This record gives sequence, structure tokens and C-alpha cells, in this order.
Amino acid sequence: MLESKFLKQFVFWLIISIALFSFQKVQSESQLVLVVEINGEIKAGTYQYLKRAIREAEREKAEFLVIKLDTPGGLLKATKDIVDLILASPVKTVVFVYKEGGWAYSAGTFILLASDFAIVHPDASIGAAQPRGMTIDEIKEVDPKIVEGMTSWIKSLAEVNQRNSEVAVKFVRENLTLTGKEAKELGVINDVAKNLDEIFSKLNISKPKIREIPLTFVEKIFDFLSHPYFVSLFLTIGALSLIMAVRSGEFELTGIIGIISLLLGLWGMGIITFSLLGIGLILIGSFLLMLEIFEPGFGVFGIFGTIAILLGIFTFGAEPFLPSEFFNAISMMAIGAAIAICLFFIIVGRAIAKTLKRRPITGPEALIGQEAEVIKELNPIGQVRLKDEIWKAESITGERISEKSKVKIVKIEGNTLFVEKLG
Repeated sequence: MLESKFLKQFVFWLIISIALFSFQKVQSESQLVLVVEINGEIKAGTYQYLKRAIREAEREKAEFLVIKLDTPGGLLKATKDIVDLILASPVKTVVFVYKEGGWAYSAGTFILLASDFAIVHPDASIGAAQPRGMTIDEIKEVDPKIVEGMTSWIKSLAEVNQRNSEVAVKFVRENLTLTGKEAKELGVINDVAKNLDEIFSKLNISKPKIREIPLTFVEKIFDFLSHPYFVSLFLTIGALSLIMAVRSGEFELTGIIGIISLLLGLWGMGIITFSLLGIGLILIGSFLLMLEIFEPGFGVFGIFGTIAILLGIFTFGAEPFLPSEFFNAISMMAIGAAIAICLFFIIVGRAIAKTLKRRPITGPEALIGQEAEVIKELNPIGQVRLKDEIWKAESITGERISEKSKVKIVKIEGNTLFVEKLG
């Protein structure tokens, strides 16, 4: 009996152990894969988005970070920053040119070749990475030294990841373009795939735990503001505003708009960092709020100041260990507070404007616009009766105005009313 009981207990615990081991094995086989998506130009806002995604992938010890890419190219400084992020990250990066007919031209090609796994849709296109200079009305070729520098850079990226560097060099020197299928045959990318499932199969990821990292509301704002066309616009507005401020001597509003525009333009070009942009915006916003308090500007200074401070706050990243939901909630609260402050300044500004436009109800100025009756002919000086009071009056036009005529008060100087005839 004891042997039978012992045998049953042994079998029971053996089954439990096997089940736990199997569960742990299944859990261990599940690999975390984070996915981001980049569509459009590579710009400063793109860098901020990828920087957050890579930090999140490192913090959560993700097995792979998949960057779904479709881009015609972008700014060199942002591209260099993104490439450095990818090369320095311990997380395995997969850059996937994912659309049929999609692109990874110019900046996109550099980012593709910097990845651990370069995968392209067979009917997508990559290459055309020869640098171009831009002027106001045309695109022109750049200095041959820059071309050689970019050639050396793309060659080193290909060699680091053991890809065909000879073909990579042609992307820059000859502006070569290839389809995904052609790039695979020439060995300049790792593989082709039509969707993520194909990628997971090729990378032997049997049970991926996929989580997408979308752009936050704040990142969408800065991504929009860092568009190359807006960068040019901000720099132009900034320069013209500062010139106008210096020439007119009125720095308060024109000068501040110029500085804010220049900060945004310089950040968009990559000349200043995101944190310096934030510090500058907060300082300018604080100055404008103080200006609104001590020198009311009908709410304009207050509104611009609030917006500047809000944008400045959002340039500083969240604490890495805070849940993203918490940070998003705080962001929404900040936006709500900013809207409330803006509305306050709009209401107060309107009240000030109405007060300044309203006709005085006390003092001599309150008489302007009122009607009076001539009791002694104006030729051009005489007398008028105004609310049972007799005033010395003068015809402002110099014309003769007879007794009992109705006149309107135009201005007052001392004890003399200057009037004009009604009717």
C-alpha cells in the first residue's frame, strides 16, 4: 500500500514538473519583436521617434526591432544620427522596405545598409543615393569631395554587415537603383520578403510577440515641424523677422517670432539638439508671459508664450521607467492646461482691447460725440448749451452756425468745445 501511494505521488509530481518545464520552454521560445514605421522624408523628427523606439527595445530586451521603411530620402544630419543609433544598439535591427512599389532612396539606402538584417520587398526599389545640393529654384550637383565622402561611408556600412560593397558604392557614384529582387541577387541586402510573416520565417522566429510603437501626439507635431519645406520656411521667417525688428526698433513680437522660427529651423537642420531647442523655447515663452503681465499685448504675448513653453516641455523625454500611458496622460493634461491658459489670455486680451476702444464715460473726453444746441451764433466762436450747461464753442470748419442749430462736439481744448454742424 505504501509503495502504491508513493508511486502515485511520484507520478503526480513528475507530470507537474514536465508541465512546468514545457510551459517555461514555450515562454522562452516567444520572442519580443517591436515594430516601427517610417513613411516620408527622413528628418529630425524621424530621429527623435527612432531614438525613443530603440531605447524602448533596449529597456524591454526585445529580440528584434523591425523598421518598416518607405522613404524618398531626407536630411544628411538626421540620417547620420539614425545610422549611429542603429550601429550602437545591442538590439538586432531589421530594416524592411515593405511596400510593393515602395522606396528606400538616398537616406533610406544608408539606413537600410546600416541594419543587421536588410530586407526588401521584391518589387520595391532602393538606391539613388548620390547627394544633391538644393537652391531656391533648382537641385544641383554637390562638390566631388562630398560624393567621395558619402561613397566611403556607404562602402563601410556594407562591409560592416558583409554585403556587396562594390554595388553599394554605385548607389552613390552612379545613382544606381535596384529592385528588391535584383539587390538580393547582387548580395547587397540579406533577403526579400513580402510581409512580416515571411521575415519571421526567414529569421527562424516561430512565436513572435509583436508590439508596434506608434508616433505619439507630441512626436507627430515635431515630425510635422521638421519637414524640409518647413525648415526652409522657418529659417526665412526667422531671418526676415529679425531684420524687421532691428530696422523698426520694435523687438517685442517680431523679434520673438524670429527667434522661435530660427530655433525650429536650426533644429530641423540638425544644427542644434532637441534639448537646446526645448531650453530656448521655454526661456522665450517665460519672457513672453512676463511681457504680457507687465506690458499687456492684448493676449498675443501670452498665447505665443504659452505655446512656446508647451513645445519646450515636450522636447524633454519621459523618464524611461515611467509607463507610456502615464506619460501620455501627463501630456494631455499639459495640453489641456495650455489651452486653458491661451483661452484666458484671449479673453483678457479682448477685454483690454474693448476697454481701450470704448469711449470714456468720465472727464472732458466723455463729451466728444455728443450733441449740443447753439445759443449764440458761432462766427466762428459763440456759445452752445450742453445738458443745461453753457459752453464756449468754436466751429471747427470756420463756417458760421446760426442760433438753435444742432452741432456735434468733435474735440475739446481747455474750456472750448470744437463743434461741427449736424444735418
